[in-house]
Formats: sequence, C-alpha cells, structure tokens
Amino acid sequence: MLGGGIARPPSAEACSGPTCVTSTIRAPLPAGAAVPANVPALVVLPPVLQAIDPMGLRLRTADGASVEASLLAGPHRSGVLIPAAPLVPGTGYLLESNTPCRDMQPSPAISVAFTAGPAVALPTASGSLSAGAEQQTSFEVWGGALCSVGVEGSVLPLRFTPAPELVPFLPWVHWTLEVDGQTWATAPHGAVDAAGGVMSPNRFGYPHDLLSVYAVCHLQPSNDRPQDKGIPPGQHVATLRPVLEQSATPLPALEIPFTLTCPKETPDPVPGDRGCSQVGGGLTALGVLATLGLWRRSRQSRP
Repeated sequence: MLGGGIARPPSAEACSGPTCVTSTIRAPLPAGAAVPANVPALVVLPPVLQAIDPMGLRLRTADGASVEASLLAGPHRSGVLIPAAPLVPGTGYLLESNTPCRDMQPSPAISVAFTAGPAVALPTASGSLSAGAEQQTSFEVWGGALCSVGVEGSVLPLRFTPAPELVPFLPWVHWTLEVDGQTWATAPHGAVDAAGGVMSPNRFGYPHDLLSVYAVCHLQPSNDRPQDKGIPPGQHVATLRPVLEQSATPLPALEIPFTLTCPKETPDPVPGDRGCSQVGGGLTALGVLATLGLWRRSRQSRP
C-alpha cells in the first residue's frame, strides 16, 4: 500500500503494489541512440518498488569482450555502471542486467544494444523553466488505501526547455522539483525528452508529476480524504534540479516564482439578517432617529 495508506478495514478495492515484471527493467535509451563516448555513467532502471543489484550489471562490446567498469547503487533504486575509460566511438556495446524479481533465474533480464558516438563537452547549462496558466479543475490526488482520491483545486503546469548541450545526456539525468526548498516531485533518469516532455510516471513510485504543482481546494463528494492537499494557496518558488549521473560538472538549478489560488467562497446569508431593518414592519434606523428628534424638540418647547 502507498505510503502506509489510510487506516481502514481491508477492502476488495484496496490499493496494492504492482507485480515485479522483468520487461519493465530498462536502460533509458531511445531506440537507435548514439551514446557520447565520454558519458560519465550508464544506468539501468528497475521495475517500480524494486531495486537493481549493481553487481548484476555488465558492459560488453558487441563481439563479447568485457569492458572494465565500476558498479554502484544509484538514485531511484537504479544500477549505475561507470566505464573505466571512455567508450570507443563507432563501437557497438551491450549493457546487461540481472533481474531484481524474486523466483527468477539470475541470468540477464535485459540486454540493451547501443553504439558509442563522438565525445562531446559535458553540459554546463540546464535550459529554461517557465510557469503556464493556472487552471481551476478536477483531478486525482494519488496515494492512500484506494490509490487516488478525486478533488477540485488549482493546477499549475511548468514548462522546461532543455539546453541543446544537455540533450545528448538526457538519458542519464535524474530530476528533483522543489517548492519553497522542500522536495515536491522526483523523476528517474531519462524521464525528460529533448522537447522537455516528461514521461508519465508510475503512481506507486511517483505520486506527483515532475512539472506540475497543485493546491487542493475542495473535496469531491466522498468519504475519502487525500493524504496530502498539495501546496497551500499563495506565492511560492519552484526549483528544478537536474543531475547528470556521476558528472563532476554540476548542472545549474532553475527557479520560477508562481502563485496558486482557490476560488473565494461566498458566505451563506444569515436568515432574517437585513441590516438594521426588522422583518414584519418594525422601526427602521431612520425611523428611530426621527422619533428621537421629535422627542427632544418636545422637551425643549415645554415651559
């Protein structure tokens, strides 16, 4: 169950984690991509809620020769392979990984073929970040015993445009979006493409979208309560932090201010409240003042 869930009796509709599927083990490489010969590290990503054993990683040339490399456990439960020397441009390689799924043989679960391209300068620029138009809409808040809860609120999309020099290395970049210095969302290596689009996340591992923030304003008619209400309405600052795996050249973070709002609720009128007047024809405020004036003149005219 996600994040501990919501305390409730077991239900046939309760949210449960996904089965470990070998086919979801992957290296974040587009088909036919050429990997820069000086790529700092190669990465293998596991099925959601599983972890790659880095000792099960291997790098070989297309003709079967082993390539010397260091092996590490990486972020997002990934396995990281760091070649001991730059790759050879024009050479074909195979990146292999064992499966983290239980009750399976330890033979390679995946074998990804790629070709090394020319070395290119490591990126020093990240790109640009901007805020889209705020939308008042209905959406799902993910997490809890039933996986998601329908709410109404304010959603603000963010737009990211990668720097051209970052594009060849995007498969090896992982991401964090902070709001006011606190982590709001993360995304694994290869989640962002060359156009700045973000791969749809698996909600068991990533309940928040990387480039979207929200505030929950109203709950839809339901007995369920979301685990979080997003970001409070008001002014905030979003910070996008890209990290090129094992690069000694840090990528700059990108910041953008934004505002979330909730529609103002009109208070219900108090029954019978009509200012100073009374229901049924009682004295108005002007009538009271006129009566007091006549009473004062009457007292002054007496001998």
